[in-house]
Amino acid sequence: MAFIQTINGKIWYKTFGENQRVPLIVVHGGPGCPHDYLEPLEDLGNNREVIFYDQIGCGLSDRLDDPNLMTPATFVDELAEIIRNLKLNKFHLLGQSWGAGLAAAFALEKPKGLKSIILTDSYLSTPVWEKDAKRLIKTLPKPMQTALRKNDLQSKEFKEASDEYYKRYVSRLRERPKAFDKMMKGFSDTVYETMWGPKEFLATGTLRSFDLVPRLHEINYPTLLIAGRFDEATPESAKLFQSLIPNAELAIFEESAHCPFWSEREKFNKAVEVFLEKTEQA
Repeated sequence: MAFIQTINGKIWYKTFGENQRVPLIVVHGGPGCPHDYLEPLEDLGNNREVIFYDQIGCGLSDRLDDPNLMTPATFVDELAEIIRNLKLNKFHLLGQSWGAGLAAAFALEKPKGLKSIILTDSYLSTPVWEKDAKRLIKTLPKPMQTALRKNDLQSKEFKEASDEYYKRYVSRLRERPKAFDKMMKGFSDTVYETMWGPKEFLATGTLRSFDLVPRLHEINYPTLLIAGRFDEATPESAKLFQSLIPNAELAIFEESAHCPFWSEREKFNKAVEVFLEKTEQA
């Protein structure tokens, strides 16, 4: 196992592939949800080095107990430390879900060596995310809508409604990949609930005021936005983000929810690699 020592603890990382092309750093979602569920992106190692890591507090990295550190700034600084330690002079970033927000926040720091960013199933704004969630909840059967509005997290009705929401707009997979089980073993409820809240559609934590929308116009790197047609990070929001980021591209995956890298694995990885190659040629 490989680790990087940071100010807040040891960060686990691994790499796939070797190539002269610019490496790709993969930033997982959550918060508190380790990298394992992004297993299909290992295929990108056929063409370049792909770097995965577990953010502090989850997976194989050290635990994080101080709630004062469970803020975006901690994870932006962590990413910068990883890049310094690995001596990366050039790199691409791919952030998924919360990882997209983290990647975008990092890009706004104008880091040296960043060549492009891929923002997939993007959480870039809590207000936008909550607006999407409210709209998607209205598509559920009326009794489920009522159960979610009551917000009784322990009730059978709330659990059933929540499961239906996740099935429609998060996974949408017929079979649960084994990588998801591995992910859940390293999942940190503490980080997730402190930063976000109890459920995907309920923001109560330190990310409650997270909103990059006013600054997206400052991102001056080649950018690819990706969303699933049935994504909880909706195509409508992805189009909004695209309109705000100069010259950003957008790809919609018609058979996917929040995990297009599983639902349409080959197509997803092909779109990513084509974008990276085009960026490097330019």
